[in-house]
Amino acid sequence: MAEPSHHLPDGEPHPIPLISSRDAPSDTTASDAGPKPIRRMLSEGRVAKIVPQTDSGTEVSYCTDFVRNFLRSDYNFITSKFSVASKGKILALDEAFRAAQEWMDARLQWIERQPRRHLSLRFDQRQLVVTHSLAGRLIRLLNQHDRLFHRALGAYMAQSITDAEKDEAIFGAARQIRAIHRLCIPDNDCFSPDGKLIDQA
Repeated sequence: MAEPSHHLPDGEPHPIPLISSRDAPSDTTASDAGPKPIRRMLSEGRVAKIVPQTDSGTEVSYCTDFVRNFLRSDYNFITSKFSVASKGKILALDEAFRAAQEWMDARLQWIERQPRRHLSLRFDQRQLVVTHSLAGRLIRLLNQHDRLFHRALGAYMAQSITDAEKDEAIFGAARQIRAIHRLCIPDNDCFSPDGKLIDQA
């Protein structure tokens, strides 16, 4: 079993201060004059170009491959979509978040009642920029995913739940989060003003 690293209880996000670009020291010199080299804009740079509704950062602790890969590949894309979403798309996303949160809360209440073995898992950390209130709700779901994973694995090892129940809890949590990701992909004009996804067929 991997040695535990320093992490926050239950993976709760920990606010960290952000340094404004106005406060950063300038290193521009005369030698910088002339055309600048073309650089590919990374996903972090893409997020930095967005005028945020909120201006905060957080440090997320995680222990699963799902959350690690989601933060690397999908988080910045999704949060950039939050910031430019129309009212109709925001309504659709809000409904998806409500459904995911209800599912996650019910599963966590269920797993907390099951006897389980204590497990020591390795937690890693990643710093994130929060540019929209929906991003905070997304981070909460990611934290709950790993909490459910940890509890379900411990209960399975204690033989309190079956293999099928363990898989349904873990894979079900991932499905709830992926559903939000899929909803971010269509453009704003694919949503009606009342938050319904318009059939493009």
